[in-house]
Amino acid sequence: MLSHRDFIWQCDYGDRQPVVEVLEELLDTQNENQLGMCTLFVNNNIYQLEFFIVLGYEVPEQSQIEVMKDKLTSVGARLRTDITFRQMIELMLRKRFDSIEVPNSDEMENCLRTVFQFHDRKFVASRIPMGPLGSDLPIFLSHSSKDKPFVEELIPYLNRHGLAVWYDKINISYGESIVKAVMNGVDDSGAVIFFITKNFLASKWCEEEMESFLSRVSEGDKILPISVVFPDVEHKDLPRFIRNKKYLRLDKELLPSLVASELIPAFREFFKL
Repeated sequence: MLSHRDFIWQCDYGDRQPVVEVLEELLDTQNENQLGMCTLFVNNNIYQLEFFIVLGYEVPEQSQIEVMKDKLTSVGARLRTDITFRQMIELMLRKRFDSIEVPNSDEMENCLRTVFQFHDRKFVASRIPMGPLGSDLPIFLSHSSKDKPFVEELIPYLNRHGLAVWYDKINISYGESIVKAVMNGVDDSGAVIFFITKNFLASKWCEEEMESFLSRVSEGDKILPISVVFPDVEHKDLPRFIRNKKYLRLDKELLPSLVASELIPAFREFFKL
């Protein structure tokens, strides 16, 4: 009866330490007649960094197989049943992979230094700033879709003065839930500009955004709401929340540059820029 079997695992090149710790544990607890082979395949091509492990079992107990699968899965490794050890060897001979067999846990560190040309993500992050770019507290631009041309012209003026914005056309990815993305934008913003036009007042989306920000204000969140009221809206038509706060009233000359010059000092003071 056949007992030899191979398991090929795809791992994260940049986050390899958790996988390495599991491999060391397996090598320490499963002897060479059970876990007969532990081979690392590493692709150091910066355009396609890859890390695979091939584990060859000889006469294991079934519980050892289950332990191996559970532990590697728990650290993010992916079992690849669509790849064979023979394919890995062929790709190594064609220079896609560097390969090394790890005989025991004591040799793991030396083996890693031999096949990996680049440090893992944690090491690099401790020395070089990493992570996504973007303000933790952007300014949310609440507006009707019919008023986008004016809003889009304003954005570069705000950016020029160190003010980041949350703008649906840019911050919502294709395929992403619009409602969820907007609510996350509301929750994550430190300020909001309401562009009050007749289109805005007729929009259920804008009403929902305004109510969400009003809830944050009533809950005591530190947030700066500013309204820009367009000429086609009279004071009496404004929601009570808007009427009770100082707002920017525009005349017939709708220039985003003028709006920016009026609002930027207040935002810079609020954000301590």
